[in-house]
Amino acid sequence: MAKVALLIAVSEYESGLNPLPATIKDVEAMQRVLQNPEIGGFEVECLLNPDPLQMQTAIENLFLGSQRDDIVLLYFSGHGIKHDNGKLYLATKSTRKNEQGELSRASTVPADFVHDIINDNRSRSRRQVIILDCCFSGAFSPGTKGEDDISLNFEKVQLGGEGRAVLTSSTSTQYSFESVYTQYLVQGIETGEADENNDGFISVNELHQYVQRKVQEGKHEMKPQIQAVIKEGFNIVLTKAPIHNREDIYKVIVKSWIADDGQISKTARVALMEQQNRLEIEPDKANAIEAEVLKPHKDYLRRLDLYKTQFLRITQENNPTSEINHDELKRLQQELRLKNEDVDKIKNRKISPIPPLKKIILYLPKINLLQYVVVGMIGIMIGYVFRQPPIANSCDKETYSSNDRISLGEKILLTQDKNPDKEAGVKAFLDGDCKTAIEKFESYRKAKPTDPEALIYLNNAKARENRNRLKIAVSVPIGTDPNVAKEMLRGVAQAQDEVNNNNSGINGKALEVAIANDDENPFTARNIAKAFVTDKKVLAVVGHSSSDLTKEAGKEYNSGELVAISPTSTSIGISNFSPYVFRTVPNDRLAAEKLAEYMVTNLQNKKAAVFYHFDSAYSDSLRKEFAKAVQSKDGQVLETFDLSKLNFNATTAVKKAISQNVEVLMLIPNSITMDKVQEVVKEVKKNQKQLNLLGGDVLYSPKILGIWGKQFEGMVVTIPWNIDSNPKSNFVKNSKTLWKAPVSWQTATSYDATQAIIGALKINNTRNGIQKTLHSSSFSANGATGKIQFSESGDRINNNIFLTKVQQNSTTKKYEFVPIKP
Repeated sequence: MAKVALLIAVSEYESGLNPLPATIKDVEAMQRVLQNPEIGGFEVECLLNPDPLQMQTAIENLFLGSQRDDIVLLYFSGHGIKHDNGKLYLATKSTRKNEQGELSRASTVPADFVHDIINDNRSRSRRQVIILDCCFSGAFSPGTKGEDDISLNFEKVQLGGEGRAVLTSSTSTQYSFESVYTQYLVQGIETGEADENNDGFISVNELHQYVQRKVQEGKHEMKPQIQAVIKEGFNIVLTKAPIHNREDIYKVIVKSWIADDGQISKTARVALMEQQNRLEIEPDKANAIEAEVLKPHKDYLRRLDLYKTQFLRITQENNPTSEINHDELKRLQQELRLKNEDVDKIKNRKISPIPPLKKIILYLPKINLLQYVVVGMIGIMIGYVFRQPPIANSCDKETYSSNDRISLGEKILLTQDKNPDKEAGVKAFLDGDCKTAIEKFESYRKAKPTDPEALIYLNNAKARENRNRLKIAVSVPIGTDPNVAKEMLRGVAQAQDEVNNNNSGINGKALEVAIANDDENPFTARNIAKAFVTDKKVLAVVGHSSSDLTKEAGKEYNSGELVAISPTSTSIGISNFSPYVFRTVPNDRLAAEKLAEYMVTNLQNKKAAVFYHFDSAYSDSLRKEFAKAVQSKDGQVLETFDLSKLNFNATTAVKKAISQNVEVLMLIPNSITMDKVQEVVKEVKKNQKQLNLLGGDVLYSPKILGIWGKQFEGMVVTIPWNIDSNPKSNFVKNSKTLWKAPVSWQTATSYDATQAIIGALKINNTRNGIQKTLHSSSFSANGATGKIQFSESGDRINNNIFLTKVQQNSTTKKYEFVPIKP
């Protein structure tokens, strides 16, 4: 599941409409809370003062690029105008009125256009939220929103639909001298006050109710409205409450699970771990909260135990007890702050001494030894006759029922890939019917050979039947980047399939793989890591996808002494991060050196500008290493531009780079800022300037080829492997057989990570044994990308780096990544 938002603000207008400078601040505030990973977690695009075509294009891309489980949010702050024809129009920077005061509709974006886009069959998202902060007239002071003299009735604006909610700041013509609507939206989210049911999350309806209440309390004349065609639209969860609110909620939940003896039972522990995951409370913080909640209970039990000790001593030494004894116990009760009902439990408890063995024997009936034997045999026979019959085709049952993000085969995580056979296979696996699970997964694989989840579940079911297995895990970003998740899973699945079916397992034991969906979220990744550390059967982990997640989850792996091998994290910061964290992909230094060498030697260029994302460990790492590598070859990085800045402007940035006589643009976005890189490249083409494009491996993406191929033609990127580097290898042959399609470098490096773990398991199948084996200079394993060996830093020794260029196929006219020969 992805969460994407488009925030539009129009503050500048042509003749006939007043400027609205407050709209820019609205967008900045909305971006702050929606983009915050602890609150909104949205991928946010801001569009400031667009013309009609820019606004329509952005809205179309927002909704038509969505998937079924995505949450899609459109926010607009600016003038909204209702024409004489009764229809609503959203004003753009080009919107104007003629001398007669008539609206130029061609300069606006009609609400009908938005309606058509969100109802388009290609708009797959079932959870859509539209927020309109429009005041619609012109009597307006600087820094505030006014409204046009043309009235607007929201009830007649058709923006509803299935799973869709529309929040509006007003219902009809009103003066609004304060930009309070967005202010209250942000306040309700940022403080957590809108979380009215205290469940740690803020729904669309909760947010509307909060804003409506604040507007009434402030005696503002506006009347916020909410519309949803079906009830579920009201219940769309928009954001999480801030962490302090979620911590308070977790505290209440912990209190409800404490038993009378002041302990947390095993069942309670499972429930609390699920709440930690749901509320995204960091493990360390959760432990601190539990300790805080348990402290008064432990103190109470300590005081109660003190009273009990003295009570037993007095009653045993003084039988019967005197008046003085009663007074002493009463005073002790008061000093220990115990209630009467507390001490009454102790006084009324009858403690019977355990009879010695000799007395127990005397209680037994007087029967001889032969009778004992006969009675015992009858009992055994009765137990055998009435025993519970085994389930047909049964095999071992073990699930991660406490965590919906982890599955061994009992739930579908790749929800976009399913059919009745796969669903039946998962149900059979959950029921412990491995024979049926195997049949159904095999049948599904014939229909959908590209699904790696099904192959892993199939081999897990076979491993369950054997009952002699070793377990590892893999964590991938299914919700945020399903393509990368599948590529990684294919590598793990192929290695598992080969070792289980072609090589008789690992020293006779089958390999079982647990799959986790971390959504590329640091909190989620750390909780998943904690779950794997807690499950002592998990011997190693393949993951995570990004450097940020690998470092965050690595804290848990390090403390739990569990090996994790990332196939895709390239940041220099991963090197020497933990003795338990390894990787099978080259670090950014090697990629930077390869690109710098190509730039200076092949292109004969020495001046570069870098576009990167400051908050991304991968992006910032590659930026620094590229600058060092270019400088070492007598080149220069003249400018750096941070794509993550709110005020980033592609036009301004490109013009500045050109003015510096830059020859090369090094593009290093992360998944959030890919669209901004496209804006940069578009500006380069617009200026008709021949600049060479270089890029990090994140740009080796189907999106570059399918949507933006012509713009990115000629761009060179580094990758750690390409399928043409050794087309006759067993890995390539087997991958074509398994997946009926080519695979990417993420599949190859994930295969290598799994092969490294398999090789270590063959030598020592304990957690510490695996770690020591991988660090050993004598260890090596054969992988898709060559021999796998690790240095003390956790980096792989003798990594390869390949260059590939975006080119158009002369026959198919499609764009491809074509390897550059050394």
